Amino acid sequence: MSSNKGTPPKKVGVIKKLYFDTVPFSFRYGKEFQKTYKFLMASQNWSRRKLLEYQNKEFMNLFLHCIDNVPYYKKIFSEYGINKKSISSIADINKIPYLTKELINKNINELYATNLNHLKRYKFSTSGSSGKRLEFYGLDSLYKKEAAFVLRSYKLSGGTLYDKPSVWIRRYVPKNSNLPLHYYDYELKRLYLSAYHLNQENIHKYVDMINSGNYHTLSTYPSSAYVLAQLCKDNNLSLSTIKNIHVASEPLLDEWREEVYNVFNLYPIPHYGQVEKVSFMHQKYGDKCYVDNLEYGVSEYEKNEYGHYDLIATGFINYLMPFLRYRTEDSVIIKDPSNSEGNPDKIEKIVGRSSDILVASNGTKVPGVNFYNWIDNKLPGVGMFQIIQKTNMNVEFNFVPTSQYTETTNEEIIKGLESRLGNLDINIIKKSIIERNKTTGKIKSIINESLN
Repeated sequence: MSSNKGTPPKKVGVIKKLYFDTVPFSFRYGKEFQKTYKFLMASQNWSRRKLLEYQNKEFMNLFLHCIDNVPYYKKIFSEYGINKKSISSIADINKIPYLTKELINKNINELYATNLNHLKRYKFSTSGSSGKRLEFYGLDSLYKKEAAFVLRSYKLSGGTLYDKPSVWIRRYVPKNSNLPLHYYDYELKRLYLSAYHLNQENIHKYVDMINSGNYHTLSTYPSSAYVLAQLCKDNNLSLSTIKNIHVASEPLLDEWREEVYNVFNLYPIPHYGQVEKVSFMHQKYGDKCYVDNLEYGVSEYEKNEYGHYDLIATGFINYLMPFLRYRTEDSVIIKDPSNSEGNPDKIEKIVGRSSDILVASNGTKVPGVNFYNWIDNKLPGVGMFQIIQKTNMNVEFNFVPTSQYTETTNEEIIKGLESRLGNLDINIIKKSIIERNKTTGKIKSIINESLN
């Protein structure tokens, strides 16, 4: 599959274009993807009872795999007196101790399944915005299975992901000013547009490009969908071919959802997952509640001091490094907490990391998720952080340095902020801790005080 970085891919020849046009993506992406997607399109019609039976079977398979092949779990289960007879169904899951980022980092080498350790592995990493960066590994099948779940979420909301042309205002940021603000990926039939340059100056170009092709689905960040809607409304522009707007990677605020609908007559539809691949949820069109994908893993909900429910999840798709009862550090709002069956249609809201939209010196509204991507991938010296844009537009960058902090880290921070926000005054402050919100327990990492 194509990777989307700061440099557009090389030009595609005529033969490859013909191949991409005639051979469906599912065949090009391999048997693991085909098998998973075919199964998911069938299981979506199962009764809840059949889904729960399948979930229980997969959980037991994973538990037995862990006790037989994963050194960390062998040791922990022995300490807790857990053996193969101790766990007979999901009803016994609370006998297993929680897993956290700290425990994973501390025991990383013992979490590999010894029967799979000889296979090629791929590294995944999470943000350090909460102060706890995590790196872990999975097999190639992890990509393929995840893609099948994502594709189903698009299909169920009326969208498309691979075989019809789509527009992506995400994943592409030109590395320098000499590169175009867009490129077309013939393999995936996607027009990529830079979310960093979605502004008053470029909005007519963006809309012209979107309307020039037979693009069915727009995939973007919730905040970028909101900014696009505002710009189109201000300039009396419309999207003539887009039939579906799909969003992910940050919470969808109610006011963003309503503004997008008011402008485009389309509700943005989100799906939810984590880098750790332990839980997956999606919405259906016209319904604001999330559906928990029971085929993906086991989700548990533990009421916290803030009145929400902490999400603890066990994923089924990473057998190389399985996570049992992983504390995701996200929480949810359950529509009907009294429902003893934990109806998966009643997850009203995901309380993930939230962030404001910052404003660049030229007036461009920059979604907060773009800063996470930069810091996660380019600034290993930065742990927990908080970016605050003051009422006078000045920017304050507070952060807790990691062991990888060097004398050049501050220079890299300034350079990165200037490339995204332009010529604004920047104040960098090293701290020992970033305070959490006393109401939610979360750290709001990107704040625009001029919006308050």
